[in-house]
Amino acid sequence: MSINSTHQKGFIPWRALFWEPVSGTGERMMVGVIYCFNDEWKTSRILRDDILDSLYGKSSSSAKNMIEFGLSLYLSTAKATNEIKFLDTPMAGLMPGPYRETVASSESDILRTAALMHSSLAKLDIFDAEEEFDSPQPEEVNRRFSTEIRENVTSKRPELHQWFNKGSPLITNGSVVKFGFCSPSALIHFSLLRPVTQSASVKDARAKLWELSRASDISGIKNAALITAMPNENDPTIGPKQLEQLLKYKKDIEDEADAVNMRLHAVYNVNEASDKLIEMAAA
Repeated sequence: MSINSTHQKGFIPWRALFWEPVSGTGERMMVGVIYCFNDEWKTSRILRDDILDSLYGKSSSSAKNMIEFGLSLYLSTAKATNEIKFLDTPMAGLMPGPYRETVASSESDILRTAALMHSSLAKLDIFDAEEEFDSPQPEEVNRRFSTEIRENVTSKRPELHQWFNKGSPLITNGSVVKFGFCSPSALIHFSLLRPVTQSASVKDARAKLWELSRASDISGIKNAALITAMPNENDPTIGPKQLEQLLKYKKDIEDEADAVNMRLHAVYNVNEASDKLIEMAAA
């Protein structure tokens, strides 16, 4: 049976998927969508990391894993049965919303429609500068990114473990400031450029560029850089306005890094960040 035979021609079938963090309370939030696009079943987590980090702090990774596992079960079921119209069974803590069919020209259209109908926590297309203008970059998020890089690098190059979270002064005889990675040959800071808190992320990156520049001058280590994680430009959950602002900020940081003879390395995941660090450490 073809996928097209299960719904109106030209319409995309989809269902929102809801999560009840505390079973039996009835308090649910939309966390994802299951849908068919170009005859292929897909799921997407719509609830952003920022929200889960705010709600669960250090335990947010467990919540993310639970949600991703639930999404994978719905996806496997949809692929096996070739439809979602009668997929009404809760699985792994997730519950399906009403079956819907929508005209959509892209996956982004589907996800934005689902978010507008069911979620106030999925910021897909609205860059709300006022909301996050003065928000600080959550230190816990940065620390988690740094920890993941350290663990990844150490698994590949154990001898580099000793240089993580080491310090260097910013002025002669000044106090030591810790860097993500500080060896005799490389000086590196880590940061994240996040869609929901972009201006706060940029403030954090600018501060770290200044620290890198000062420490490089004092220590004489010229192999210095900021490794910044950013979302993939093809991520369907990032709306056009957010993407436009994201690319603008990325260009601003690159230009500001060049102005102080620093380098910015934009990466999309921990593996890329780790590979770049290993490359710099060997230079």
